[in-house]
Amino acid sequence: MIGLMIVGVISGYILLSKFIVTKVLKLYGLKKANIALAIMLLIPTWDVILGFPIYAYLCIFESGVKIYKTVDNVEGFYIGEQRKQSEPHKPHEGYKYVDYKEMDFSKPTGKYYRSYWVDYFKNREMTKLCVYPPHHKNTHHPYTKAFKEGKCIVKEEITEGEVSRWEYSFNKELIFEIPIFKFEVYRELQYLDKKTKEIMAIGNGIWWQGGWLYGFFSSIEVGYGGTSCDGNLDYTKLKKEVLKPKKGN
Repeated sequence: MIGLMIVGVISGYILLSKFIVTKVLKLYGLKKANIALAIMLLIPTWDVILGFPIYAYLCIFESGVKIYKTVDNVEGFYIGEQRKQSEPHKPHEGYKYVDYKEMDFSKPTGKYYRSYWVDYFKNREMTKLCVYPPHHKNTHHPYTKAFKEGKCIVKEEITEGEVSRWEYSFNKELIFEIPIFKFEVYRELQYLDKKTKEIMAIGNGIWWQGGWLYGFFSSIEVGYGGTSCDGNLDYTKLKKEVLKPKKGN
């Protein structure tokens, strides 16, 4: 149904363009008919013709990763505010711990926590500190499987002063936009030395509607329109390049 509507709109525009150009040709001659034809062609495509070179430039020079500083022997890092219902159950990828500030119903609780993996088969005292799997009915969930094998994540409350100085944030933040061409440049991730307030690395992404015509039809078809480039960020690899894990973690 949507496809037929799109075909109908395009066919209607072609017929309208043909009618206008033919009318101008009869009334004003070939020269002005060519101008009319150019105008009808540019109406759906002018922002693509002008916008694509800008998009290509932004993708090449503004998207992707820029590393300004790296640090060795990192044991853990801070990931900002996290929902209470979303405990970090993923492995820490070579790091000893992850720190975060707890949120409850989108409001910070003011409490800071450190999570780290333990083998409670070897230390039964740690069992009472384990975060139990929220997906216990899903036996294929990675954390449920790890828990059954004797490994769990401990959630330990810490003070703000104990929080790691190395902050990793993954929040889409708009940096600037060009509304007439529907461009958005956004900060996708950032590494920060909280002690010195120095930005260690950033990852930028570029979003473009791809021209108003493409954006309009694609939003009808799939609910959103546009294209983006982010430099094919490998988040795990980048993290280990900026915050190099301490050996033996």
